[in-house]
Amino acid sequence: MIGRASTDSPPCRFTVLGPPGLNCYGTELDLGSPQQQAVLMLLLVNSGRFVQVGELIDGLWGDRAPVTGEAVIRTYISRLRRMLSGHGLGSAIRSQAGGYLLDPSLFVLDAAEFADLVESARREHTAGNVSAAADHLAAALDLWTGTALAGVPGDAAERERSRLERLKLTATQELLRTRLELGEHAEVVAEVPLLIEQNRLEEPLYEIYLLALYRSGRRAEALEVYRTVYDLLSEEMGVGPGPLLQAIHEKILRADADVHDVPRTGSHTLRSGQVPGRGLDRQFIGRDAERAVFRAMLEGRERSGPLFVCGPAGIGKSTLLRKFADDARASGRQVWHLHDLDASERRERLEQVADELSTAVGPVLLLDSFEEFGDLEHWLRDEYLWKLRGTAIVVVAGRTGPSAGWLIDPAWSGTFTLRCLGALSDAESAALVEARGVARELRDSIVDFAVGSPLALSLAAEVGRSLPVAGKPSRRDAVRYVVDNVIALLVGSAPTAAHRWALHVCAHARYTTEDLLRAVVPGGQAEELFDWLRAQPFVETAAHGLDINGVLRESLEYQLRWRDPVGYEQMHRRIREYVMGGLLRDVRDPHASVAVMRTIAHLRRRGGVVPRYVSGAGDEDLQASTATSADHGELIAMARENRGESAAASVRFWLERQPNAFHLLRDRRTKRLRAFMSWLLLTAPAPEELAADPIVEAIWQDVSRRMELPAGAHVSVARHLFCPAGEAGPSFITDAFQARLMRGCLHEPGLAASYLVLSNGKFWRPLLEYLGHHEVETDHPNSIFGHDWLAPPPGEWRDRHLDEELWAQRRLNLFARQG
Repeated sequence: MIGRASTDSPPCRFTVLGPPGLNCYGTELDLGSPQQQAVLMLLLVNSGRFVQVGELIDGLWGDRAPVTGEAVIRTYISRLRRMLSGHGLGSAIRSQAGGYLLDPSLFVLDAAEFADLVESARREHTAGNVSAAADHLAAALDLWTGTALAGVPGDAAERERSRLERLKLTATQELLRTRLELGEHAEVVAEVPLLIEQNRLEEPLYEIYLLALYRSGRRAEALEVYRTVYDLLSEEMGVGPGPLLQAIHEKILRADADVHDVPRTGSHTLRSGQVPGRGLDRQFIGRDAERAVFRAMLEGRERSGPLFVCGPAGIGKSTLLRKFADDARASGRQVWHLHDLDASERRERLEQVADELSTAVGPVLLLDSFEEFGDLEHWLRDEYLWKLRGTAIVVVAGRTGPSAGWLIDPAWSGTFTLRCLGALSDAESAALVEARGVARELRDSIVDFAVGSPLALSLAAEVGRSLPVAGKPSRRDAVRYVVDNVIALLVGSAPTAAHRWALHVCAHARYTTEDLLRAVVPGGQAEELFDWLRAQPFVETAAHGLDINGVLRESLEYQLRWRDPVGYEQMHRRIREYVMGGLLRDVRDPHASVAVMRTIAHLRRRGGVVPRYVSGAGDEDLQASTATSADHGELIAMARENRGESAAASVRFWLERQPNAFHLLRDRRTKRLRAFMSWLLLTAPAPEELAADPIVEAIWQDVSRRMELPAGAHVSVARHLFCPAGEAGPSFITDAFQARLMRGCLHEPGLAASYLVLSNGKFWRPLLEYLGHHEVETDHPNSIFGHDWLAPPPGEWRDRHLDEELWAQRRLNLFARQG
């Protein structure tokens, strides 16, 4: 058995809690072939005693030992000695009477460090230091880098591997129980299912899971889990659940508040040195600005009122408060950290804390989950926290900031500080994932998936750590597990099926309005659904509707695609029909036009090139109008300044013939002309028009070659597109013009064909080819692109890339190996 290291600290360290390794004086040694590693492992297992050659042969080969087994063993021993001698360890392996001994005093062993930390955790727990016990257990488990003795062959290695993995599982269960004592029920709920999947018959895990679910207020789910494990044990082992699991189940059935021996959630008021850390310093990333504000409060350089920390679920508020507690303790302050209080005891506990604060020097009060204190907010604002001003530092964390009552109360005006937590940066996200010990090739995929969400980063990182060696769960199952838990932790359950569909619509569309919900979600509850969405902390209110961003958007999308692909396609079609139908047809305002164009690009984001040609963000205060006679000179001047006299002449010519074809964009405040375009309507151009404009002549020749224009039909031409500040690439102005062009193409009565004239055709060519436009051959420096709207008609054109829109990206990139 791999045992304990000496109390000294030798310079060489063996690692067996993962792929075997030996580091001496900062250098990783090559341990040789797997069979040679197996011999070394057998000496490690029996450190301090002589191991006979026959034992080494049996441990490596068992009944399949070769005739030359003894000679092979001696060769391996010789190579190991030579390798160790090169680093001053020539005496590490001693021989005597046909056996070998590895001197344990020359090495540190990670398995011994693991055992010592677990034993220390148990002593701390016995002494009542629950937080310290959790720290030691977390540190012990952090020593693991994969499956114990990964890649080492032989029966002896397998026996030792099984023993070490069992110790790891036991320590993991102890840590989970300790975290339940610290009130981390929601976090434990998120982590246990994956462990259960890897250890399906491990009853203690189900005990922990039931407790965590019940303490999180999820009684029905706890009962369902019990039914599942009851069936599992009956089918696979022919037995029922053990007495402890049965006892927990019975108390949950009775809604007993005293389930098992775990302290109630509401008992968590941690003071001074009792604040849980769990290795927080090693894995806490970011939030430098918020910590600086809190540090200024500790040093007396900041306002005396409360610090409000707000943000949606999973953004890291509770973790930040734990870090605040650490920072306060480090400065010599006493800390009261209130979280997960039951509604029935909140006021009583707060009043008790107030008495304790009155006799403390420089106290710090941390209030978590403030959104749950709604019925006490008036009392807290008008009495409780007011009395603490100037005597205690108060930090309040919740999903929303202070209510309007705080803002309009002159007594609080200018006294409190508000910090809204946002997503972590890419660099911070990468640092967090690295700190969690995730394999390098998986880190980028986790960072891309999480979009800065600390909860998603932490959850995916913990799952990702098990993938490189174990191979279980599969990547698909791991992704689904992470996605389901991100949704469960950030959203919870929706009141009805209609509310759930509204949530998916909001995640799928770029902007969600009541009108969109009315068109897409059946049942006539658009107003109620919109109000419900707007009240959710994870939904943002944008200028053009409601929006869900980041990891939650992609998680909801992924979940619906695999759970209900038919429903997903129907939803996509309805949203697309609404946006490209009536919304696009009726829109005129530039800002609304840009919103429509960005929504169309958003719906096509999974495949094709459209998103590359639509700006994703940015706004300009512009107003649209058609040209009047007073505008002519300004339009001609812009054409001349940007493209020369021939362009100015073309603008002048068509202004005289079709002035209403010119559409202008001006700065709303200064009225300065920013851009303009023309949308000419042609049925049978006059000879003088063809002679005056070679481009229109080339277009008409192309029309004549391709079709016979039906009676009452016409051809439209985007002849002039001038946006001097945005021609090189996508911009707010080009988005507005694209919406105008698409509206004409899809909704203009009698349109047989459309043409587009571009000065930067090379840049826009991939988009127009993707959209089914052909390029007209011409000697003119401008590029001309055309499309026949008679075959296929607009309805078929809209579905041209539908399959690609829906299914081009069937999987998330999460856990995809890179590099």
